Amino acid sequence: MSKVILFDADSLIYQAIYKVVTFGEIRALLQKGESRYAIELEILQRGYDRFEKMYFDIHNEIEETIQISETKYFFTDCKKNFRKEIEPNYKANRKRNKWVSDLRKYLIDYLPNSFASNEYEADDLIYFNSQLYDVDDYIICSIDKDLKQIEGLHFDYYQMKLKDENGQYIIDEFGKEVKKRKGFIQISKEQAENLVFEMMLTGDVSDNIKGIYGIGKVKATKLLLNRSKWGKFRVLCEEYKKESDDWKNRIKINAQLLMFN
Repeated sequence: MSKVILFDADSLIYQAIYKVVTFGEIRALLQKGESRYAIELEILQRGYDRFEKMYFDIHNEIEETIQISETKYFFTDCKKNFRKEIEPNYKANRKRNKWVSDLRKYLIDYLPNSFASNEYEADDLIYFNSQLYDVDDYIICSIDKDLKQIEGLHFDYYQMKLKDENGQYIIDEFGKEVKKRKGFIQISKEQAENLVFEMMLTGDVSDNIKGIYGIGKVKATKLLLNRSKWGKFRVLCEEYKKESDDWKNRIKINAQLLMFN
């Protein structure tokens, strides 16, 4: 059975544009008399070429195991992010990168099957699209843990550095560190549900969302272990009550920030 790839393009853009050109190279090009416009085009072209190569490497690795019918690319390009209206400090800890923005716009315009929204992030669009298919008909391709709120097959393309039995990084014959992707992960309905409750307790530092003080992943896992959905919700309410008189509103706000539906 073939599957549709629901591809989170945002994370790959950051990897594609990262150090694609150094400040030293830009300075040298300016000294040679190159215009800023020409330099910007060169940076975009290099970023696009790297994005394309990285994507095809990922696609080919998936296709060694699973037949692919099509790929849909999802981008965050919202001018009016509804989460920022709920919480102005949402993702306020992230720096804006001009090259990332420019490459994103370029890819949205030129990649077939690309999707972006004025209000929703790539994660939301992937969730909405996943609801159009049976759970066995898609594979979500991303390194973003938030998307593991969605039941089904995932492919995590994050490359981990491999270590030997002594804890030392393995080096290949060319002197480079050996890496391996996390690869395929099957997320059950229960695992997806657990992640939602876990994130509601811990918050999400990367998105500047505060959870309950003193609760990290390990403690959250213990608190939620072997509980029904209602039992997990009771734990959630009890922990929020301890921290704030306005606990109901805090739960509502964090749910809107962290969840897709």
